[in-house]
Parts: sequence; structure tokens; C-alpha cells
Amino acid sequence: MDTGPRELPAAAAGNPACRGGACAAPDGESTVKVGFNVLNTIVGSGIVCLPYALHNAGFAAGLALLVATAAMSQFSLYALVATGKRTGTDHFSSVTLAALGRPGYHLLNWSMVVDMVGTVVLYLMILGDLATELGNRYLPFAVGRASVVLGVSAVVVLPLLFFRNTGPLARYSVVSVLCLPCILLAVVVRAPHYAGRVGVEFPVFGPRILPAMGVIAFTFSSCHAAFPNYTGLRDRSTAAWVRATAFATTGATAVSLAFAVAGYLAFGSKAQPNILENFPDSDAAINVARLLFALSLVLTVPMGFYPIRDTVTEMLKIHPERHGADAVWEAACTVVLFAVCAVAAALITDLGLAYELIGTLSSSVVNFLLPALVFLWAGTDVSLARLASLCRRAGADGGERRSLLRASGDGDCAAVRLRDVGLWALAWVVAAFGVWVMVLGTYNVAR
Repeated sequence: MDTGPRELPAAAAGNPACRGGACAAPDGESTVKVGFNVLNTIVGSGIVCLPYALHNAGFAAGLALLVATAAMSQFSLYALVATGKRTGTDHFSSVTLAALGRPGYHLLNWSMVVDMVGTVVLYLMILGDLATELGNRYLPFAVGRASVVLGVSAVVVLPLLFFRNTGPLARYSVVSVLCLPCILLAVVVRAPHYAGRVGVEFPVFGPRILPAMGVIAFTFSSCHAAFPNYTGLRDRSTAAWVRATAFATTGATAVSLAFAVAGYLAFGSKAQPNILENFPDSDAAINVARLLFALSLVLTVPMGFYPIRDTVTEMLKIHPERHGADAVWEAACTVVLFAVCAVAAALITDLGLAYELIGTLSSSVVNFLLPALVFLWAGTDVSLARLASLCRRAGADGGERRSLLRASGDGDCAAVRLRDVGLWALAWVVAAFGVWVMVLGTYNVAR
């Protein structure tokens, strides 16, 4: 397979604004706005489950896993776009097909559907729980959870699902992300008032570390939104994408650590899959946090839903841009898919099991295993065979002072090649992590 550098189709061949892999799209968004979009994608419903995951993983192991998973998530976002540039593709399915062929393509599509449907269902489950609790506290009549989920889904969320991509939602993502400090502040301030009622221990490892790894993997799920956000950039360069995703990953890590530690210190082993459920409904500050989190989820659901629609319309060959199909088919697909998600969210109530199962079964594949394999097969020139060849060549040189990876006398070339080897090695680590969580994590959740 030819893996030489080529431009993304989105760069529009012949467009003078596109140079060297960067394309200035007048209708695109700034790096900061796209960074907020990605941050909004990462910091969704997963943060409320982190104290629960911290208990199951163990305090020390859980914190280490959270930071390591964030770093691997950042690599996966980079790997997909970098490989897309080399293979001339601008869609997760397309780049996987180019790199891994039909087996990888089908594995991705089915894993993506399971992962993203599960993600949207989780968002709607939590949204329903929050809205129901607030409604029963402040409304003069009782409301049922199922009717709240279906009503909010149809009236509030569905109208946000008919844009062409996530670009028009960037300003709303800023609003959603700005809710997070308020939610975090409420939890951090109010949690100490409930501390001491449960003994809190700080073990290195917890009782269910593998399912907890699935929850943490789910929390940093963002690869489904890599290309929709990348193509929404005004400056479509790798450097701009790295800046946007680094901002998003750093922010998500800080928020996640604060939320996880504050919740665990207050409730320890009694932490619920939704930490806000540990607080009584009479706590006014937490009720404000519940309201803001519900608003944030309303604005986050579209970030999880658009990739589902893109994947399904690609599988059915009814995508308006890539297959020239009538837009009415895409709209019909939007309604049917979202109706399935809303009904599932109304019926399913075991939030902890849903987090663990989706995280281990599909998030591990979509966000770690496949992006790493795509990069290894088509995103880099480094391979084990090439490294072995260079080792033999270096040995034949009789110990001359020469970098193993230097193809010429250019020192910059040697530095770039060394960086490539580092990325290649990291890709193998990320792939191994994805396999580990998928196989052993799913087994531990299911048994």
C-alpha cells in the first residue's frame, strides 16, 4: 500500500488556500473553538462515574490509569488525522479501510455503532435521571423518568441533530464547557459536608480494576469526533489539530482528576455510578449543579450522535456528500437512530453496568486499538523490519558514531526519525492497552 503523503479530499484539489497539508477554510472555526468542541466531546457523562471507577480501580492505580488513558487518547486523536493525511482520507471509516482493509473497516463500523449508540444512551439516561429528580423536587406534580427522557429527547435534543457537521455547534460547546467549572465547584464545595459518614481508604489496587479501566476508557472517548472536528478547523494543519486536542485533553484531565478525587474523598466505596446521586435532593447547590449538568448533556448529545449518523449513512451508502444521496434519507436516518437511543435510555436503568460494558466492549476498540493499528499500518514509515535492518547496518559500520535512525548527515533528519520511532512504540502500547481492556475487561464485566 502506498503510504506517501497526500492531501485530504477536504482540502479540495486546486484550492490555492491549501498548502502542505494545511487548508484555510473560510467557514471553519478557530483552534480554540474546535478545542472546546473536542473538550465537550470528552467531558460528558463519564466524569460523574469517575469516583465509582476510582474505588473499583484503587486510589493510586485509578489516578495513574486516568492520566495514562488521557495521554493515549491524545495520541489516538493525532494518529487518526496524521494517517488520514497520508492516505488521502477524511473519515474514520475511510482511513481504517485504507489502512486495514475490509476486516478493519467492518470491525470499526460495528464497534463504532455499539460505542456511540451506547454513549448517547448513557447521556440520555443521566439526563433523564437528573431532570426527573429536579422535576419531582420543584414541580407541583410527579414526573416519570421514561416520559422525561422521551420528552426532553424529542423537544430539546432532536432539533440539534440536523446540521451537516458539528461546526455550527461550536458556540454551544463553549457554553456547555463553561458549565463544568460550576458543576465541579459545587461538588468540591459540598462534598466535604458529607465526608466522614463513610470510611475512606487509599489502596493501590481496587476490587475491580479491569471494569474500572473500561469506565476510564469510556470517559476519554473522543476518536469518533476526530474528523468532524478536524474538518471544522479553519486551519486544517496537523499542528493546529495537535494544539486543539492538547488543549482539550489537558482540560479534560484536570476536570476528571478534580471530580474523581473530590467525589471519592467524600463517599469512598459508597460512590454511585452518578456521583450526584450521592447527594440528597434537598441540597440547593447540588441541584444547581444537576441543572447545569443536564444543560451540558443536552449540548453534548449531538457530539456523540453525529458520528453514529455518519457511520450508518456510510454503511448504507446514503451519505449526501460522499455518495450523492438525497438529504431526506439522512434526515430519516437521524430520526430513526435517535428514536432507538431515546427508547433504550428510557428503558435501561443500571448505569454502572452500562458504563463498564460499553467501555470495555467497544470504547477500547474505537478509541485505542483501531487508531493505533491504523497508524502502525499506514501512518508511519517505521516498522520492526526496518529497525532490524538499520541495526544490522549500524553493526556493519564498525562502530562509527552514527545515529541508528539517521538516513543522511542531516541532524534534523535524525531527530525527526527518532520522534517517529517514539510514536511507533507508543502506538504499540496503545494497541496493547485496547486489547487488554477489550478482552479481559469485557470478561470481568460479563462474568
